[in-house]
Amino acid sequence: MTVILTILGSGSSAGVPRPALGWGACDPNNPKNRRRRCSLLVEKGGANGLTRVLIDTSPDLREQLIDANVDHLEATFLTHEHADQTHGIDDLRSVVLHQRRRIPVYLNKSTGKDILLRFS
Repeated sequence: MTVILTILGSGSSAGVPRPALGWGACDPNNPKNRRRRCSLLVEKGGANGLTRVLIDTSPDLREQLIDANVDHLEATFLTHEHADQTHGIDDLRSVVLHQRRRIPVYLNKSTGKDILLRFS
C-alpha cells in the first residue's frame, strides 16, 4: 500500500502574489513562490484501485484539481470554516457530475453551521 500526499496549495489566505500588494518578500523569479491557497490531496493505491481524499476546498480548487488530474474523490474533509478552506466547495460539482455520485464531506458542527449559512 502506497500513500501519496500532494500539497495542492500552501499560500496564505490571500495566496502569493497578493492582489494589489504583490510579492512581499517573495522572489517573483522563483516559480515556487507563486502559491495557491491551502488544500491537500491524499491518495492511497491498493488492490481495489486508487482512493482519493481531499482536505479543504480552497478558492483555487478548480485549478488545483485540474493540475493534479483529479477525476474522482471518495471524501472531502473541511478543517474549519475560514473562506480560504471552504470557498472552493462548488468546484467539487464537476467531480460529482463525472463520477455520478455524491462526495461525503466531513466537518465539525460549527463548520457545518457556518457552511449552511454561507452557501444555502
